[in-house]
Amino acid sequence: MKVKLPFRALPAIALFAASVLSAQNFQPMPVQSGYTADVIANDVGPASNSTSEDVDGVSFAFVARDFKLTATSTPITYGLPVNGIINSAVASTPGLSFNLGDLYGNNSLKIASNTAGSNSGTLAFVTPLAAFKVYMLATGGSGPCTVNVTVNFTDTTSQTFSGVSISDWYDGGNYAIRGIGRINRNNNVLEANSTNPRLYQSMLTIDAANQTKPIQSITVTKVSGSGIANVFAFSADAYTDCVAPTLQPVGTLTSSSAQVSWTVPGSVQAVSYDVYYSTTNTAPTTSTAPNHTGITGTSFTIPSLSSSTVYYYWVRTHCSSATAQSGWSLSGTFTTLCGTVVPSYTNDFSSFPGTCWTRNLSGGTPATGPSGTTAYWESGGFLGTGSGGSATINLYNTGRTGWLKTLPFNLSGATYKVKFDYGVAAYASTDASPMGSDDIIQFLVSNDGGTTWTVLETWNESNAPTNESTQYVYTLTGYNSANTVFAFYGTDGTVNDDPDYNFYVDNFTVENAQLSTLEVKKDVKKVSVHPNPFKDVLYISDSREVKSVTVGDASGRTVKTFTGSVKELDLNMLNTGLYFVTIYFKDGSQSTVKTIKK
Repeated sequence: MKVKLPFRALPAIALFAASVLSAQNFQPMPVQSGYTADVIANDVGPASNSTSEDVDGVSFAFVARDFKLTATSTPITYGLPVNGIINSAVASTPGLSFNLGDLYGNNSLKIASNTAGSNSGTLAFVTPLAAFKVYMLATGGSGPCTVNVTVNFTDTTSQTFSGVSISDWYDGGNYAIRGIGRINRNNNVLEANSTNPRLYQSMLTIDAANQTKPIQSITVTKVSGSGIANVFAFSADAYTDCVAPTLQPVGTLTSSSAQVSWTVPGSVQAVSYDVYYSTTNTAPTTSTAPNHTGITGTSFTIPSLSSSTVYYYWVRTHCSSATAQSGWSLSGTFTTLCGTVVPSYTNDFSSFPGTCWTRNLSGGTPATGPSGTTAYWESGGFLGTGSGGSATINLYNTGRTGWLKTLPFNLSGATYKVKFDYGVAAYASTDASPMGSDDIIQFLVSNDGGTTWTVLETWNESNAPTNESTQYVYTLTGYNSANTVFAFYGTDGTVNDDPDYNFYVDNFTVENAQLSTLEVKKDVKKVSVHPNPFKDVLYISDSREVKSVTVGDASGRTVKTFTGSVKELDLNMLNTGLYFVTIYFKDGSQSTVKTIKK
């Protein structure tokens, strides 16, 4: 009977939740007149040259990202955007943006007084716009304040919103942008800050009776508070009688296409539809160019997509009614199916298990295929070194049978070979370990996408791998299907033996079996690095033919480069983790070694 083993962490179950947001038609409202102060320092020169006043009454102004005190000053990495477009950070209004006033002119409606007659100002807009809602971009200098906001329509009627709060420019909530820094107008001292100052977004809901009326201007009146009100911009959820579509469940998916569909109420005078899609969940705006236009039905198959990729999409309506275009719909999402890969291909398991690999398969045999969905293959440090970068299965008790299945390969164009590194080490150790009496690890291939399997290699008690890395190579003669899949199958059998060990796989590669003339003639250079794992310095075993060395992290980013026939690599500045050392030789060849910094 086995002793009770240390607790093993169970695989985490990822939970996903999505918030449902209303479809909105956001449009900035460019200001024609009404700004009273320039409070944003920009371009080259002292802040007093490019501003007329401060924000807070005690000498501090905002700063744009192009501000430089002199032509040779180091560019700043913060500030308000030079193009004047602020994309709101408020989660409930994705796609909402504000247009600031001219950075070379007045750009703030600044109101310091609470006294009637000197406590208000009006911003008039270039183009009157009807709206469901209006959003104000403002901040309070040297404290919070309260304002009344009066929306003036083109028919001379108005709607007033009383008691609208504006937070102090430091640390308030519902900010549209933050971390923009500031500058002292008196001495040009810049203050960088990753979270402050801030500009805030206030929502004003227009009454139903007023939603069809174009907004001519907005008057802001400061009524209380010690802070100085600075109003910078307005945007609208523009009114439309052309309703955005309601997305329906995604239809047929392939590795390169997705069928999307939608509905609109029968009362909507729909003429055609636009579809916009992206790999990022950034909502389109009215100015965003759709990917496909002029769609006359309520279903469309999006073509030319990448395989195994998450996409987001939106649809909008074109109508024959008064407002001829709707806003964009709510976002939809889909993931394209995995496509077959034509080698060469390598999975180094730096991201586990790898795109389109499957590990949540269990039970069964190679003759029957898997029968369950438990994941037994996990990410681990190869042969017990480190914490990731290889695939591993732990066999220590009966009832553990797990599969690790690859993505599909198209091997119809040539003869290929498959290779990978493997080995066995005791659980939570780098020590050697035997396999159990009826434990089996098998490497399988399928010519029909995983319906039937053929065993290419078997490891068991009689030929158990060592705790030294060994490379497996197999030429895939006869395996030339356009839908070839490989799998690693591991089972602890029915006998509860004592061995408690991990089987490891790394650097899984499928490549052309035919070597080029250059590859045949070229001597294969073998090089090692030590110690591995290392602490600060890594040594190369033979540096005579070395031209240069690069060190990359697990994401593929080069973090250090050495030139010449170096023997010692000083890597004390690197964090603990997995790294790839690529050694370039003078004859043009190269070798990559995986190593761990502890």
